[in-house]
Formats: sequence, C-alpha cells, structure tokens
Amino acid sequence: MTAALAFGVAWESANKSLGNWGFFLGGLLLPLVLLGWHAALASRRGASLIALSTLPAGLGAILALASAGQSALEDRGVEINCVVLQVTEHTDTQSSLDADGHWTTTSRTSYDHRLDCPAGGPDHLDIPSRLPKEGQSLTVVHDPQGKVSPRAAGDVHGSGLRTAAEITIGTAALLGLAGGVHEAYTKRRQRPRR
Repeated sequence: MTAALAFGVAWESANKSLGNWGFFLGGLLLPLVLLGWHAALASRRGASLIALSTLPAGLGAILALASAGQSALEDRGVEINCVVLQVTEHTDTQSSLDADGHWTTTSRTSYDHRLDCPAGGPDHLDIPSRLPKEGQSLTVVHDPQGKVSPRAAGDVHGSGLRTAAEITIGTAALLGLAGGVHEAYTKRRQRPRR
C-alpha cells in the first residue's frame, strides 16, 4: 500500500503539477511514517516477521518513487544530442562523530555538465559520474513538459526500477503473510482447550 502511495504521488508529480513539498510529504515521508507505525504495532505484539516485512516494503516504496520519473522519461522523453560546454566537479564532504568518539568522513562527488542543446533541451545535467569532456557530444533524454529531470540516454531505467520495486514488495508481502500465519498458529496453541 505504501509503495502504491509513493508511486502514485511520484507519478502525479511527473505528469501533473504537484509541488516539491507534496512530492516529499506524500511520496516519501507519509509512506515511511506509515511503515514505521506498522512496524511498531507489529513489534509490540511480538510479530517479528511482520515487523521485518516493513524493511523490503520501505525499499519497495523508495524504488517505486524513483521509477515514476524514469517511467515518464521512457514514455514521453525525447532524445537529443547536446554538446558539453563545461564540466564542473562538486564534492560534498560530511563528517560525523560515532559513539566511540571517532570521526567518520564521507564524500560524494557529482559533476555538473553545462550543455548546448537544441531549443527546448536542458542547459545542464548534474550526475554522479563524469561523462564526455568539453566539446564532445552527449545524448540526453529530456522531458518536453519539464516535469522530470533530464538524464543521459543510457541512464533511464524505469522498467528495471519497477521490476525491482515489484520484487521487494512481493518479498514484503510474503514476509507479512508468513508472519500472520505464524502469529495465528502461536495464538491458537496458546489458547486453553475446553
């Protein structure tokens, strides 16, 4: 249910006018809060398999959320050839202190590719890997409606993300079903016989 909610909100955002806050609250925050509430209720009852089913369900919701925009690009995206004008490297570094007093530093690098595309095409593409150098050609898939961020042509995987979401949601459903059967069997054994 949460994956369907996440996908529905993301699809609405990719196809109609749903603002960033609606996307964040309805597509990400609400499903994760519902899953947390479900896990807490199941844990309180001692239904560990049902509580555990929220992990693949949460992953399935996130994958469903990510697949909506990519699916929209697969459906209506337009491939265009652009020329890379400039590539700027950005590195974000975050440090955190663990319980033992040790600092951990993680870095994430992204590359902002400034593009010269035909009319209506994107003017930049921000991705985690460096694609062609300045002056080289880059094939980009962009949304003519401007609701989904552009991607490099080989980086659109809507159907693959949907399949991964379906597998994780199926795993969650099987874990939940097994947990429900186990809980019913345990309660039946604990019930006094007349």
